[in-house]
Amino acid sequence: MLPPSGSWSGFAEAVVSRLGSRRITTSTRTRRTIFDEVVGSVAAGIPVRPLMFGGRNARPPKMTSRERIRETLNHRVPDRVPMVDICFWPETVERWRAEGLPAGISPTEYFGLDEIGVLGFQANLQLPEETLDETDDYVVRRDADGAVVRSWKNNYATPSRLDATIKTWDDWNAHKENFGGNVSVESIGETYRQLRERDCFITIRPCEPMWYFLEHLMGFEMALETLAEQPDFVADVIRTHTEFNHRLMQQLIDAGMEFDGLWFFSDLCYKNGMLYSPKVHRELVLPSHQATRAFCDRHDLPMIFHCDGYMGEMIPLLIAAGFDAMQPIEARCGNDIRKYKKQYGADIVFFGNISTDVMCRTKDEIFEEVSTKVTAAKEGGGYMYHCDHSIPPTVSFENYSFVIDLVRQYGGYES
Repeated sequence: MLPPSGSWSGFAEAVVSRLGSRRITTSTRTRRTIFDEVVGSVAAGIPVRPLMFGGRNARPPKMTSRERIRETLNHRVPDRVPMVDICFWPETVERWRAEGLPAGISPTEYFGLDEIGVLGFQANLQLPEETLDETDDYVVRRDADGAVVRSWKNNYATPSRLDATIKTWDDWNAHKENFGGNVSVESIGETYRQLRERDCFITIRPCEPMWYFLEHLMGFEMALETLAEQPDFVADVIRTHTEFNHRLMQQLIDAGMEFDGLWFFSDLCYKNGMLYSPKVHRELVLPSHQATRAFCDRHDLPMIFHCDGYMGEMIPLLIAAGFDAMQPIEARCGNDIRKYKKQYGADIVFFGNISTDVMCRTKDEIFEEVSTKVTAAKEGGGYMYHCDHSIPPTVSFENYSFVIDLVRQYGGYES
C-alpha cells in the first residue's frame, strides 16, 4: 500500500533515493541530497563521505550508479547488486536518531548510497478543491478529481475515499477535456534540473492509468463495481490517461530532458492476488502498458512496475507488457524471489522482497532471509535490493545496519 497521497505528492516530484554500497561515488565532486522524512530520500545539501560499515571502509566504485542500475535492468551482471529503500517512516527516523543515526543526515546518506531520482507528475481534472470537514484528527477535502478524501493529521494511515464526482461515462465526458491541464513542461523543469545536476539515474513517474481510475478518480469499491458494470467507460479513462502520459513525456524529451527509465506505481494487487481478473487486465490494461512499452522502446527507457500484494498472477502480465522490473515484491503476501527467480528470472528483474517483518527478528533469522534471497536472485544479474514495502519503526537501527551489511556481503559479483 502506498503512503498517504500528500506524501506521495512530494515523493513523486523528486525522490532521490540512494542505493547502499561500500563503493560510493565520491570522486571529484560533491553530491548533494535531501531527505524527506515522510517518504524517503529527496533533494538537498549534505555532502557524501566515505563511511565505515562493520569495520570495512567504503571502497571506490567500479561502476557509477547509473551504469550499475542500467546493467541490472538489462539483465547483465554489474559490479554489485544495486540497493535502495525509497521510504523510511518518519517514526522510524525518529527512533533511529535515538539509536545512533546522527542528526542532520538521512538514513540513505548515512549508509552510503548511489542515487536514483524519481520525477513524477500527477494529472487531474482541475475540478474545484474545497475543505468539507476538519477536526483535530483528520481533514475531509474534495480534490481536483472530484474525489472526497479523509486524510489523517497525526497518523501514517492511508486516506479514505468517501465519495466521487465522476461516477458515469457522462460525468467523465463532461470533464475530461480539462484532464492534465494542471501539468506542464515548465512545472517539471526545475525539479529535473536539480536531479540532473546530481548525475543520478532518473526515472520518469507518470501516474499509471488503471491506478488513476481505481485510486484517484473513484476509490476501490466504487471503481471495481464500475469496472464490472461499465467497462467501456473504464477503457476510455485508461486510453485518455495513456495518451496524455505519452504526449507529456514526449514534450519533456523534446524540451531536452533525458530520462534513464520509467517507473509506474500502481497497487493492482492485494494480499491474496489481483484486484480484478487477469482477463480484465488483458482486455483493459495490457494494451495501455504495451503502448507505453512501445513509447519507451523509442526512447531506450527500461520500465519498472511498483505493485504491493501477491504478484503470482500479475507477473506473466507484466512480462507480456514488457516491464523490465517489478518492485517491491511483498514477502508477507507470499511472494518469494527464490521461487520467482527459477520461474521468471530470464524475463524480469526482481527489485525487493527482503521482509521488513523479518528485519524485526533475530540476527539468525535476518541472516537467513537476506543471504538466501540475495544469493538466489542475483544469479546471472537481474536483482536489485529493496525491502518488501517501506521501513517501519519496528525495525531497529542495529538490525537495519545488519541487513545492509549482509546485502553488501552477498550482493557482490566476482570481478
